[in-house]
Order: sequence, then structure tokens, then C-alpha cells
Amino acid sequence: MSDTSQRQITLQQSLWKTLINSCSIYASTPFKFVVDGSPYHIHAGLVSHLSRPLDRMINGPMAEAQKGYAVLEDVDKGTFERFLEWGYKGYYKAADFAIEAISPPPVPRKKKKRESTTVIGGEVHSVTTAPELHDDVELAGRGELRSDWDKWLGNPKMKKGKDAEATQKTTQELKKSFLRRKYTVRRDAIGIPPARANRGELENYTEVFLSHARLYVFAEKYDIQALRTLALEELHHILTLYTLYRCRTGDIIALLRYVYANTRMPEAGDEELRILMRDYMGHEMSVLMQDEEFKDLMIEDEGALLGNFMEMVALRIN
Repeated sequence: MSDTSQRQITLQQSLWKTLINSCSIYASTPFKFVVDGSPYHIHAGLVSHLSRPLDRMINGPMAEAQKGYAVLEDVDKGTFERFLEWGYKGYYKAADFAIEAISPPPVPRKKKKRESTTVIGGEVHSVTTAPELHDDVELAGRGELRSDWDKWLGNPKMKKGKDAEATQKTTQELKKSFLRRKYTVRRDAIGIPPARANRGELENYTEVFLSHARLYVFAEKYDIQALRTLALEELHHILTLYTLYRCRTGDIIALLRYVYANTRMPEAGDEELRILMRDYMGHEMSVLMQDEEFKDLMIEDEGALLGNFMEMVALRIN
């Protein structure tokens, strides 16, 4: 994080603490925001100090200031309510996880032997032949493809001795690198609810992750640096607690799809959401690469996600 960004966050936090502990914000006229057709009222004095773009809607020459309300088309109700909660309390609660049933894995097809009849010496005999050749060729092709991916990613199962140890060591180093993070805004948040680690394969954490990512995108658009950083730190914290089960890769893929569709390319030295997800992919690469949807997403994204992923592949190979 740059020194300028850190100073801006510190200033915003100081202003917020001063305002929230005074009576001046509660004396200011509430301003109405309409989100998904629902009206929300928040004290104008607080909003004006939290966000310059929102301040212009309230006090500037924009049409919203003249009408006395603003319609926000680019935010959902859950995200805006978390913004309001943070504005008044200094923290917010993430979305809840969901419980869902997981379909059992498909039963592999058994090769069928072909049976036919032939006449030998005037008698009818049943003849059993081997499975069709293309079945074996198809399975062999899949095996070769899987083997190529394993070699490319440095899968320790495909290596022996020192190579396997080196690959395992690199994976652990990537994980330790991801876990190390110095919190700033989260460290000072008072009353912030503790994050809950997932406890099984039936727990869907997609909305938990997205609630942080959406708030990050909202805060970035409306220049609320302290909230942006808090959302980034909250997402990082829950990812450090999260166990990525093989059948739950869809939770992470949904998060990746949202992040790369709604965030910009980071500049050098920035601690951005894409950088966070790049580092997460680095140490969970072996699990993610088993999901065909993840491979498809790298193609759909047209380069940015694939580029970040290849950075992590290069670290593992080197």
C-alpha cells in the first residue's frame, strides 16, 4: 500500500471517529438513497465526510442534490446496508453461508463386452469380444492430458525424491506468504464480529465471499478508502480460515469471476483485490486445477486471470 493511500485511510478513520463520537452528524438532515426500489435514509453530515462522490450528490450541483434523493443503480441492497452499518458502527457483518446438498459423483461406466452368435458345425455358439477400441483410446487420452497438467503444475505425485520435496516446500511457502498480512483498518475496528471458518462440504460460502468483494467494489467507486481496505482485509481473513474442499471449488470460482469482471488492473505496489486472489490461487492451485469450470474461466476472462495464474505457476516451477 502506498504512503499516500495509507495517509488517506488514516485521515478518513480519524474523521469518522470524530464524527461518530459527536452529536453533529445526528443533527444533520437525513438524505435519501433509493436502492433496488427501497428507500434508505442516512445523515447527510456523515455521508459527506465519508465519500466525496456521494457528497457531491448531496451538496453539489448534481440533479440528486436538487431533488433531495439519489437512486443508486449499481449497488444491491445487501451491500448498501453493510455500507450504512459500517458508517454508523465502524464495522459490518458479512452475508451468511448457505447449507446445500451435494449430488453424489457419477458412477463410472463399465465397459460392455460385445456378444454375438456364430454357427459352428451346425450349432449356434455365443461369442464374446473385447470392448471397442475407441473406449480405451479415449480413456488413455484423458490420462495423458491429466499427466500433462500434473507435470506443468509440478504435482508432487508425479515426482520423486528431491523434486517432490521441493514442490511441496514451494506450495507451503506460497501458503505462508498468503497468510502473512499486516492488517490496518481491521486491527482498529471495535466490535467487529469474528469470522467463522467453514466446517464441512455442505457449507456454501459463495455469498460470504461476494459480500466482501461487492463492498470493496462499492467503496472503490465512491472513494471510501477505509471501507475498501477493511473489505479487502475481511475477505483475506475469511480465506485464511476457509478449507477448500474439492466439491466446493465453485465458491472460489464465483468469487474469481466477480473480481475479475468488476475490478481494474492493479498498479505496481498496490494491494488490490486481484493481487489477493492471485496469491490465493497460488497455494490452492492443485485443488482448483481439478475443476473444468476454473479452466474455462481462465479462457473466458481473456487474459487477466490467466496472466495472474501463470505468475503463480512460474513461482512453483522455478
